[in-house]
Amino acid sequence: MRTHLTERQNQALEYIRSYQQRHRKPPTLNEIGAALEIRSTNGVHKILAALENKGYLTRERHAARGLTLVEPDRDPFALDVEVPNLIIISRTPSDQPEKLRVRPNGFLSIDYRFIQSAAGPDRCLVGRAEDDGMNNEGIRKGDFIVVEEIPWRELHNGELGAFLVRDLFVVRRYTFANGRIHLLPSDRTYSEETFVPGNPACYAVGRVLALLRRY
Repeated sequence: MRTHLTERQNQALEYIRSYQQRHRKPPTLNEIGAALEIRSTNGVHKILAALENKGYLTRERHAARGLTLVEPDRDPFALDVEVPNLIIISRTPSDQPEKLRVRPNGFLSIDYRFIQSAAGPDRCLVGRAEDDGMNNEGIRKGDFIVVEEIPWRELHNGELGAFLVRDLFVVRRYTFANGRIHLLPSDRTYSEETFVPGNPACYAVGRVLALLRRY
């Protein structure tokens, strides 16, 4: 069994995992420091050394991106499936997507069947819909939205996606046409919004997998 992590160590680990999923490579020490608001490289070194000692990652010395996450071994013959424990993201500005996993607003354990179409639990997170733009499709403000993090290019036209639009986490039907990302609401009182890829006012979090509601 692995040693438990401090809050700061967990923030660093989740940032590294999220960055690697988006960019297909690990972050540099400077990128980790910037995301966690750690001013000194030595402070980042200490956190990474702790994660390495606790078995969560390995480091290649003198390499700018020499971090490798160590995933726990899974028993292929196990009869029980571990219940995924997904982070609930805090409000995150669209121009700072690297902070999505840095300071979770909590955690939510869900049935694995809700995310079985995803590449894995580590690719998933939970956000809360912050408007009623998809009200006519049964998605209401305050609903928990389970999302698989993927780049916007991997979303299919007409698919339900989760997005950071400026300071809001919203769900919309996604379409890419004429070189622009189109976010289509179902509620007629909301307007369609379009963005050029890379516009900091819009960040695609990923594909919507499930909706959970608390009454």
